[in-house]
Amino acid sequence: MSFSVSLPVSTEVNGLPLKLKLIYSMGNMGIGMLTVMHMFYLVYFFFPPKEAGIAYLIPQTSFFIGLTVLGVIMSLSRILDAMLDPVLANFSDRLNHPLGKRIPIMRCAALPFAFFYVLVFFVPISNAVSYYNVVWLFVCLLLSAVAFTSYMIPFYSLMVDLAKSSDDKVDLGTISSAFWFIGFLLVSFTPTMWDVVMNLFGVSKIWAIRITFSITACLGFIALMVPALFIDERDFASGAIKKSHKMLPSLKKVMQNRSFRFFLASNASYTIATYIFEAGLIYFITVLAVLDAGLVQGPLTVVIGGLTLACYPLINRLAKSKGKSYVLKISLLLFATTFVVISCFGMTDIHPYILFLLVILFSPFAQASFGILPNVMTSDCAAYDTYKNGDDQAGMYIGINGFCIKCGSSLGMIIFTSLLLFGKDIGDDMGIRLATMVGAVVSLLGVVFLIYYDEKEILTYTK
Repeated sequence: MSFSVSLPVSTEVNGLPLKLKLIYSMGNMGIGMLTVMHMFYLVYFFFPPKEAGIAYLIPQTSFFIGLTVLGVIMSLSRILDAMLDPVLANFSDRLNHPLGKRIPIMRCAALPFAFFYVLVFFVPISNAVSYYNVVWLFVCLLLSAVAFTSYMIPFYSLMVDLAKSSDDKVDLGTISSAFWFIGFLLVSFTPTMWDVVMNLFGVSKIWAIRITFSITACLGFIALMVPALFIDERDFASGAIKKSHKMLPSLKKVMQNRSFRFFLASNASYTIATYIFEAGLIYFITVLAVLDAGLVQGPLTVVIGGLTLACYPLINRLAKSKGKSYVLKISLLLFATTFVVISCFGMTDIHPYILFLLVILFSPFAQASFGILPNVMTSDCAAYDTYKNGDDQAGMYIGINGFCIKCGSSLGMIIFTSLLLFGKDIGDDMGIRLATMVGAVVSLLGVVFLIYYDEKEILTYTK
C-alpha cells in the first residue's frame, strides 16, 4: 500500500503548493527536535556542572593531551559517521527504486534515527562513573549519527527536485527552517518538563530527563514520517536523463566546484561556532549569568525564537535581492558579536538581563539565515552542476556538506569540552569564557571564506 500525495506536474511551472511545502517541512521539524536534544543537553548530561544534580557517568578528567573522554568519543563517532556520508550519498543518487531515490531511504531511516538518539541517555550504570557507560555512549552515538545521515541526505536532496528555481528553493528553505525552529523551541522547554516529571512521578533527575527525551523522540519520529509517507517524489523528477557516477568519480567532480569548496569551509566554520553556542548555552545561563536554567532558558529561547521567525520574511527577501552569500556574511558578523556579549556575563556591572537583551538583538537575524540558507546554497550548487554537466549528484553535494558539518561539529566538540577543563563552575569559569572567544574568531573566519564564493556564476543555472 502506498501512502503518498499525488500533485500535478504543473507545480513545476506555477511554484510549489503550500500543502507540499508544509508536508516537506514536517520532516525538518522532526530533525530539529532530535538533533537539538543532543546539541543542547548531551554535554550537559555527561559533563554536568556540580550544581546540576546529575551523577557523573563517565570520567570527567583529561583523557589525552587535554582532551576529555566525552570529547574524544563524540568526535570519533562523528568522524566515523562522516566517512560514510559519501557512500550513503552516492547510494541515494544511484538508487533505482519504484518509489524514487530519496523517499524509500527516508522511510527506513526514520525509526532508527529517533530510537538511537534517545537510547544514548539510557546508559547501563546510572549512578556512578563506569567505562561500560563510555562504550555504550560511543556505540549509540555512532549508530544515531549513521541513522541521522541516512535520513538527512535524501531529505535535503529532495529539495533539488521539489524546488526548481533558486527563488523556490529559498521559499521552501524558509518554511522548512521555520518548522525546524518549532522543533528547536519545543526541545528548549525540556528542563521545565523534566522538573515537572520529577515532581509528578517522584523519580530521579536522570530518569526524568530520560522520560522527557523519550516523549520528544516519539514526537520527532512522527514528524519524520510525514514527508516520507505523503510525498511522491516521482511527480517532481525531471524528465531529462542525468548521469550518476560511482562514488569516487562523483566525489572528485563535486569537489571541482571552486565556489562550493569555499562555501564548505565557511559552513564548517559556522558549525564549529554554532556547536559552541548551542552546547554552551546552558553553561552561559547557569554559570556565567548565574541564573536558573529552567526559568531563563525557556523564556529566552521563546523570545529569540519568535524574533528569529519574524526575521524569516526579511531573510527571504534579502537572499533574493542581495544574494545568499551577502546575508550569511552579515549573519556571521552578528554571531561573532553575540559571543563577545556573552563573554561579558559576570565580568561587568551590567545586569545579565541587559546583556541578554543585546543577545536577543544580535542573535535572531543570524539564527534565521543559518537555518535557511546553507541547505539552499548546497542545493543551488547541485543544480548548477546538473545544468553545466548533466550530473545527477544532489545526494553527493548534500553528503559532502554533511561531512564537512560533522567534521566542524567534531572539532567544536573537542574544543568546547576540552576548554571546559579550564573551568566550568560558578567562580571557576575560565573554560566557558575561552569558548566564547573561540566562537567569535571562528565566525569571522567564515566571513573570509565566503568572500570567494561566486554566487553569480552558481545561479546561471536559473537563466
